[in-house]
Amino acid sequence: MYDIFAVSFSKFNKDRWKKIKSKYPAAILHENVKSFSDLSKSSFTKMFWVIWDDIVLSEDFNLNEYKATKWDDQYVHIFKNGEYHDGICLFPKSLKLTNEQFRTRSFENKKEVDIIASQPTLFDKFTINSYDDYVYAFENSTTEMFWCIPDDIDIVDDFRFDYQVPKYNQNIPHVFLNGSHRDGISILPADVKLSKKEVNHRFYINKCEINVLASSPKQYDKFLVKSYEDYLDAIDNTSTEMFWALWPEIEVTDESVFATYFSHHDSYNRKENHAWAHQFRKDETTFGGLHLMSKQKPVSKKEIDFRFLINKKEHKEIVSKHRTYDIVFISYNEPNADDTYEALKQRFPKVKRVHGVKGIHQAHIAAAKLCDTEMFWVVDGDAVVLESFDFEHVVNRYELSTVHVWQSINPINGLVYGYGGIKLLPTSATLNMDTSVPDMTTSISDRFTAVQEVSNITAFNTDPFNTWKGAFRECAKLASRVINRQKEDETNERLKTWTTVGHNRKFGEYAILGAKSGMEFGLSNQSDIKLINDFDWLKQRFDSEVQ
Repeated sequence: MYDIFAVSFSKFNKDRWKKIKSKYPAAILHENVKSFSDLSKSSFTKMFWVIWDDIVLSEDFNLNEYKATKWDDQYVHIFKNGEYHDGICLFPKSLKLTNEQFRTRSFENKKEVDIIASQPTLFDKFTINSYDDYVYAFENSTTEMFWCIPDDIDIVDDFRFDYQVPKYNQNIPHVFLNGSHRDGISILPADVKLSKKEVNHRFYINKCEINVLASSPKQYDKFLVKSYEDYLDAIDNTSTEMFWALWPEIEVTDESVFATYFSHHDSYNRKENHAWAHQFRKDETTFGGLHLMSKQKPVSKKEIDFRFLINKKEHKEIVSKHRTYDIVFISYNEPNADDTYEALKQRFPKVKRVHGVKGIHQAHIAAAKLCDTEMFWVVDGDAVVLESFDFEHVVNRYELSTVHVWQSINPINGLVYGYGGIKLLPTSATLNMDTSVPDMTTSISDRFTAVQEVSNITAFNTDPFNTWKGAFRECAKLASRVINRQKEDETNERLKTWTTVGHNRKFGEYAILGAKSGMEFGLSNQSDIKLINDFDWLKQRFDSEVQ
């Protein structure tokens, strides 16, 4: 029978000592052992067993059943501790060992016994996201090494924290694969303190690289950023060091971009803001689309508002495009409205519709309420959209308060200008428009652009009343000069054409009658021009003048 010593270089685990004592009552506890010679002097047998404090004895192994031959008493008998031979040892009392050999269980004269006598204790686990976290783990670990697990990773499903590090190799970090990088999970020594730079960059000077996939980088958080306040909230609430800024007006076309990851070794890119190429218009790309923002490099309100970062790293891959603005078809009682709407819907399935809302201003406000884009298209109930028109126009950020009106062809008199043309309106300004102004289109904003492109035919000549009404309303506005920024010569020429041209066209005579009556009404100082938006009043006037 050989002496049995339970040995620790610090404090022996109480629970493990109780189990050893219950199985081997004669075992002797030795804590804070300094050298092998100190320990060997305590033995009264030719050889003696050492049970280390970092192992768990196997239930089916019994020290008393193992016998060394007389030829073996010059070797250290070292048993398997799980995978490696660094567990229970049977030492010759006469052996000479250095303190380093003893502590690391690295013996020159040894006999490796292929019996699994124990299992290693699992290393302590710590969540470490900063150097302060590391120092806490270093000072509080109860095992020779400890797991470093950062928050910005996703641990693979089949990874078990039971990796065994050989005793002789426990003085350097062991790093595992984090996707294709090595900046995720690691096992760090509890007796060799690492520098702050090493920990923060997760880049260790001396290390052992383990080709085991333990984790993958957690994708950066995504935030919908509509305003500068949203951006500041993202900085405060993101769980990742960088985050994606998704503007409401963009549509991501390449989802693989969200797998972008900059290793902790790459401190430069982690501190930069990144912008990817964005399909702004058909023939124009910008860097005002998808952005990966760094918490370490905040930007100004103006940069967020205009989607233009002064300092950024540009990536040439096109990963987003500008969203198409919402399209709203506004109809009231136009006889051909349903057919016109269905034809438009065939080409643009997402078109929305406002129907039967009384009042021009109220109908457009109702249209704006249906939209979640910053601008929205308006197609009148009598507009036949040309095949060449595609609703793909996008405005610059500084034009978001500007009313855009495209040209339309008048089927009766051939005039081509903004009357009845497709409009692109700022959503917020439309919701808050002044409803007391007669001409809705030019009163939404003090910014107005007449686009020199034909968008549609204004097929208002569907019946006598609607033909007369359309001509009356337009000529009343022209003659009264209520349209902002209208030009005198241009207005007089249009009035002349409205009131004289188109007799031979479908319902042309009603257009001319309505134009003359509207011009007279607009020129009258006694007239309440706002009546042109009261369709009931218009019907009464039509009935009294024409019937």
